Amino acid sequence: MLPYPDASRALATPVEFPDESCAIRSFSIDTRTLRKGELFIALPGERSDGHDHVIAAFRRGASGALVQKKRQDGVVKALRQEGLTPRNILAVEDPAAAMASLARHYRDGLSVKTIVITGSVGKTTTKEFLHFLLKQKYPTLATEGNLNNHLGVPIMISRIKPDHAFAVLEAGASHAGEIDYLASMIRPMSAILTPIGPAHLQGFGTLENVYRAKTEVLRYLSTDSPMVVPVHDERLHQLLRDSGKRFIRAGSSARADYRFSDVRVRNGMVRFKVNETSTFSFPGQASFLALNATLAIALADQLGVSIAEMPPEWTDLELVSGRFCETVLPNGIRVIDDSYNASPLAFATAIEAFRKITANGKKILVFADMLELGADEVCYHREIGEKIALSGIDAAYAFGDRSRNSIDVIRERSREILDARHFSSADDLVSALGKLLRPGDLVLLKGSRGMRVEKVLAGIERIGF
Repeated sequence: MLPYPDASRALATPVEFPDESCAIRSFSIDTRTLRKGELFIALPGERSDGHDHVIAAFRRGASGALVQKKRQDGVVKALRQEGLTPRNILAVEDPAAAMASLARHYRDGLSVKTIVITGSVGKTTTKEFLHFLLKQKYPTLATEGNLNNHLGVPIMISRIKPDHAFAVLEAGASHAGEIDYLASMIRPMSAILTPIGPAHLQGFGTLENVYRAKTEVLRYLSTDSPMVVPVHDERLHQLLRDSGKRFIRAGSSARADYRFSDVRVRNGMVRFKVNETSTFSFPGQASFLALNATLAIALADQLGVSIAEMPPEWTDLELVSGRFCETVLPNGIRVIDDSYNASPLAFATAIEAFRKITANGKKILVFADMLELGADEVCYHREIGEKIALSGIDAAYAFGDRSRNSIDVIRERSREILDARHFSSADDLVSALGKLLRPGDLVLLKGSRGMRVEKVLAGIERIGF
């Protein structure tokens, strides 16, 4: 916990209506999930202004509120009108910036070892794998949900407790400078860089800029900090060599320091070997996640959880929904939901994994646009069309303006996929699927988060036979 007098000194602003009987348990920006004792951060906004929710925050047990100076009097007046006693009000010019400053201040007083995970694809699953392995031996905190940006990272830092040995924090970015900003709060002592590829190009501009952005974390790592990276990325390796940083390679190549091999999917489990001797397995069908698991194994081994101590079967590991998770619906249709997000690299990996999975019925790919790809978005969608055309599936249905380019290529190049169609909306696509699907069919859902491909899953669930 962070005492309010400490927060006052860190922000160089007085505590109005001080109540020393309580301290800051952690931060909250959402009254719907606020827990008793948390500091409510009133973020200004056009669609929803946090200052309009301070009353709700205090009713839910907030220990105080961080507000804009110009809104302070109005907040206090509103609280009193509702019969609530104002307490521990911190008034600043910019609540979001102040929250980051408080996170830095709190982090600097902790002995916890922080680990940052960044990259273009696979950050969340790698984080889950590493959290699972470290907590076998040490008290460990990990990023929850999508709290990996300029607002989420300080919230997660505020949830670190003094008895945590490790904190595994995910850092996402769509513009240059964001990783630097997040790492300045995290103060990492080690890192994992997951595969880097074309993603958020609308913000980054070029793939080269993506590499520069993801490696902004390097300035916060010492020369001997353990950092694990994919073995296949020579461009990244050169950047790391130029920086003088130590790095450990994980992957399927013989050049890897931690090499995975013999990947098999059986009975709902992905099994693989590491360095030819140790066998591990985790739930699901996503064989490509053997790389993410090996990245985590490598760093956990470096941080004190030896490979010999790691459980061989990770049956109690729960991966996040929307990331190649299979469900057998009551109507007998199998659905692999990989709709959380999509980039060219992630899409290609999902197609390859889908190709290897057997099905009693038809194999159908349902997809939507990959967003934020900038000027080359047509090219990337046509390249994905090429990969789908060679995948051996039975049908490809898509919606979204950009995905039309993929369907055009599939129709041009594939003689096997006879049913490749583009639809003007997800609802039209679901209507057509209702006529195509039968029990035993296997459907893969893929698309950027903004396309809300999960709507198709809800539609498939309603199909009856």
